[in-house]
Amino acid sequence: MTDTRALVLFDCPFLPEFQTLFQNHVRCVFLTELLSKDADEIVTADVQSVLANDISLRSECVAVVSVRHVPFGVELEVLSNLRVVSNHGVGYGHIDAAYLQNRGVSLGFTPQVPSSCTAELGAALILASARNIVTSVRRATSPDTTRFDPDMYGRRVAGATLGIIGFGAMGQALATYMRGFEMEMLYWSRTRKATETVLRVCWCGLDEVLSRSDFVVLCIASSPESRGMMGAEQFRKMKDSATLVNLSRGDIIIQDELVTALESGTIAGAALDVTSPEPLPRDHPLLRMENVLITPHSGSATKGDRRRMAEMCLQNLLAGLRGEALPFPV
Repeated sequence: MTDTRALVLFDCPFLPEFQTLFQNHVRCVFLTELLSKDADEIVTADVQSVLANDISLRSECVAVVSVRHVPFGVELEVLSNLRVVSNHGVGYGHIDAAYLQNRGVSLGFTPQVPSSCTAELGAALILASARNIVTSVRRATSPDTTRFDPDMYGRRVAGATLGIIGFGAMGQALATYMRGFEMEMLYWSRTRKATETVLRVCWCGLDEVLSRSDFVVLCIASSPESRGMMGAEQFRKMKDSATLVNLSRGDIIIQDELVTALESGTIAGAALDVTSPEPLPRDHPLLRMENVLITPHSGSATKGDRRRMAEMCLQNLLAGLRGEALPFPV
């Protein structure tokens, strides 16, 4: 019997329990299986190659789902019946939104849900870096440890100054979580937010946020304007005792200049949930630094949040296939 369900191209599968949500509605084809590559290894040329060599895919595919942020843009031109691209995540810098808009193809994403969850991880990274949690655990559990060092000092978070760069849903959630530590909270965004009074945060210029903050947290979306906005010049404006926390995207930071700033003592430390690339090469200097914490882009990695994101991604996909307005459009 002919399967009449719409054909949808995924960059890679979801976890089986989430993928079933989609398979109940559409036929699923995966770039990772067509290319025999991990999603992190797929580049634009791979997408072009698959689409150039698969005539049935070019003619039948009506939607694309981005699970792991493989780049999608003008190479989708050959998908003559494309109706919708549904992104699993709040960041969509890997998708050429302007191209899709000009073509009349709907683009959806999954806002809000990952923002609060990632802000929660941000609070954990601030605390872990301030109190040397990772180093302390390693030393406490090492077979070489025969005594505890009473002079391995951390620093207090309570009463310190928090600077938030980007004050959308994630930045505001972080301010909410950190209020209990009685921090002075500053923020910078291109527009002032009506919530600043209730959240007890103060808008300042970017340079002032950098110079006054003990913890600078990047919550800004990746865009042509924000990519590379944190480099040597900005690090020199920070306190030499400050810690940089990145919750947004690795390309916000000029990474080589961060390495230099950490090695030279221009800033005290960094806690990074995102890097460029991901994962970093195993010989990268950031991986060897005692004053750096790195987590594997796990800001939204709770099962409940990922399931809700998958459900929102599916809702966008099905609405687009029906020709309806997306519930969560970009």
